[in-house]
Amino acid sequence: MKSDYQLARFEYEYKDQLLERQFLQLQ
Repeated sequence: MKSDYQLARFEYEYKDQLLERQFLQLQ
């Protein structure tokens, strides 16, 4: 079972990757 910290960190990294991908598409 994952801790809340690991879950939040995973979610943060996932959103960060999505933003990075969208940013690259804009350029």
